[in-house]
This record gives sequence, C-alpha cells and structure tokens, in this order.
Amino acid sequence: MRSNIRGLQAFCAAAQHLSFKAAANDLCLTPSAVSHQISELEEHLGAQLFKRSTRSIALTVEGATLYQEISPSLKAIEDATNKIRKTETRHSLLVQMPEFFTSELLMPHIAEFTSAHKDIDLNIEGLGVEEELNSDADITVVLTRKTPNARKVARLFPIRYVPVCSKERISHFDIEDETALGFLNKSTLLLHKARPHAWKYWAENAGLSELKPEKIIYVDSMFALARAAEQGVGIALIPLPVSKEWLDTGSLIPLHQKHLVTEDFYWILINGNSSKRKSALLFFQWMLEKFQKYR
Repeated sequence: MRSNIRGLQAFCAAAQHLSFKAAANDLCLTPSAVSHQISELEEHLGAQLFKRSTRSIALTVEGATLYQEISPSLKAIEDATNKIRKTETRHSLLVQMPEFFTSELLMPHIAEFTSAHKDIDLNIEGLGVEEELNSDADITVVLTRKTPNARKVARLFPIRYVPVCSKERISHFDIEDETALGFLNKSTLLLHKARPHAWKYWAENAGLSELKPEKIIYVDSMFALARAAEQGVGIALIPLPVSKEWLDTGSLIPLHQKHLVTEDFYWILINGNSSKRKSALLFFQWMLEKFQKYR
C-alpha cells in the first residue's frame, strides 16, 4: 500500500471536490496525472471508485466507503507532518520574472504575500527578454504568445501598448487625431529593442500609416524606456497594465486613445524541477488572485 499513497491522496482530493481538475489544483498536478494515479489505485484495489461521465464524476459505493474510512487517517498524517514542518527552518522560493514586471506590479503588493506567509522567503531573479529560463526556478513569469510547457501553468493577463510622453512635452500641443501624426513625426520615438516594429503596428492600428519620426532611440530596458519618456527625451510605447502606475500618477500622459492590442500574455508557471510544491502553489494562487482584474 506504500506505493499507492499518492493514489490515495489523489483519490481523497477528487472525492472531496468530485472533480479531477479541482483535485489537480490542490495537489499541483495536471488533471490527467490525477486521473492516472486514481486508475492505478483502482487497478491495485480491483474496484471502481468513481463513476465517470463526460462532464462529471461521482463516487461509487466502494469509493464512498473508502473515502469515509481513509480520509481521517490521511488528514492525521498531513497534520502530523505539518507539525514537523513548523519546526524546520524557513523555506526559500526561487522566482524568476521580467524586471519591469517585478518593479511595477509585484513589488507594490509583495508585502501582502510575505506577511501572510512568514515562513517563505522569496528569492526574486530578473529575466531578460532574450534570456533562457532558469531550470532551478520554482516559479517563473514569462511574456509570450504560446502556452509555456510546465508542471502547472496559467495565463495572467494580456499586454497592450499605448504612446506616452511627459507633461512638459505635451503641454504645448493639442493632440487630436488629425494632429497626432504631425506631432509624432516631429518627435523622437522611444522603442524597446525586443519590439522593433511596435510603432509601425501601432500607427497602422491608429490609422496613421505615414509615421516618419525625426529620430528613433532603441533601448533594451522597459524601465529605461518609461524613464526616458518621463524625462522628456521622447515619446514611448509602454505596456499596459504593467505601466498603469505611471499613468495614474501623471508621470506619463497618454497621447492617443488607440492602443495596440497584442497576442502577448504574461504567464505564470510552476517548473517541473521544483521540489517545493506547497510553497510554489501558494505563491502561484496568490499571483492569480492578485492580478485577476487585468485578465
């Protein structure tokens, strides 16, 4: 029976929720992994534990009996191991994410997580646009169009771009649709190296196809891009909602009502190499709840 302890855990989670998907969320597994572990348990016991249909599951008589018998014991095991864990040293969770995401979105809220989970120390590592993912990271946040491959993955929110500049730069201009093109063509445009065609796509989307600025400055840091726009160097395309605070405080002023909506999304993943399942899942779920308003 020792070899089936994971199957019993998966069974109890599924029996509690009557859902393989909900059980998978509790256990930081995929629904197919939960289903597979339960199938192995059923084969070991020689009994069917669930009645399965396309959209739901239900306990069989044998399944209901087993759940009533073993759930108190598994709960006692979990309580006993949690007592031991409380005597251990602090847990360190390695989190890798883009630096601009960290500074603009995570840091204003991170005290909420650390206050609620005093036994978890976060080790936050920056992720450049062209950098490879750190296979040792427990949690990773990435910006991509494709669904990443990971033990557990969820989409946080999409990205859209808006042209902005400083208060001083815009104060002498009346920015309407018919004058926006002239204003932009007389300005220095700021552009992130990783998005070399972003201004072209934005102009086409805004109906300003003759965009021919005096100068373009390329930078490899989104923070440097926003700071340069704030200091009056030029006009930048910045991502929302990551840059929302810059607009809310008036540090940057939007120039046009048209946004460039992209197919890029921020994703959060728990990596397959992570051994800190419980801590990683706590941070994963907190991130989803914290940024769900931007989905």
